[in-house]
Amino acid sequence: MFVTDKLNVILELIETRSLTEELKDQLQLQYVNLEATLLRAKVLREISKAKVQYIVQSTIQAKQADVAYLFAPFILANLNRPVIYNSPATSTVLNILNRYYQVESKQNLKIDDVLEALNIYLDLPDTRLSDEDFFYFSLIKALCRTDVSQIFLVTALPLNKQKLKELEQFFKVKIHIIHTNPQDIIIDSTEWNMRKLFFKNKDQQYIDLCEKFATLNAQILLSYGGYNQKQATQLVEDMFYAEHIYEKLSVYAEYMQTCLQHGVSRKQATFLA
Repeated sequence: MFVTDKLNVILELIETRSLTEELKDQLQLQYVNLEATLLRAKVLREISKAKVQYIVQSTIQAKQADVAYLFAPFILANLNRPVIYNSPATSTVLNILNRYYQVESKQNLKIDDVLEALNIYLDLPDTRLSDEDFFYFSLIKALCRTDVSQIFLVTALPLNKQKLKELEQFFKVKIHIIHTNPQDIIIDSTEWNMRKLFFKNKDQQYIDLCEKFATLNAQILLSYGGYNQKQATQLVEDMFYAEHIYEKLSVYAEYMQTCLQHGVSRKQATFLA
């Protein structure tokens, strides 16, 4: 697919499957010259002052513990780390976030405008791509951004670590794999009590749930150094008790809902919110 050999490593990341013809067609529609875009991003990344974190998460199911990572962008934003979160808009994701704003309503907002305003952007496409194609497409989108300094791959897909290391070195970007376990089951998210999840007053069921979410998300914080496992876990857990995640989610939701209601630009929405 690519003329440059190093770029062809992208096609070998998932050990069981390469890009499908359907995805190749979609990439051609998305990018006039994908190879040139990737190589340009590689060059500009080295001089970019912006440092954006990019999280790619495979399909989320209602009872799987990896739904914990849906809160990762709000955790990172609370730590003043600009972050783009990319995952399919499954019914699970919609059920959780639609309590705060109309996630499925599409609008013409630029990612960079939202990042500038809030340090966070949720990219939740309504996609029919397979998990493998979605993974490839999302990773390519991340590598096409000149400001991305770290990429987190949250997935159960079998990834070739050696190929990822080659990509990491070539693109001058840190790539972290967070393996998920589909057999790790929790409370069905359709039955969550959001006040118990985000606020101080929790019964034992939600104490355990927040501890679980904190342990999982601590893996992301450990990549930055400066924390040990206990410190990272405690920091995230505190956010679920001190309402920090709820506050960040509420601000993001209010911003997006304002844009939806008024059909305005990012700057106008800032004044209206």
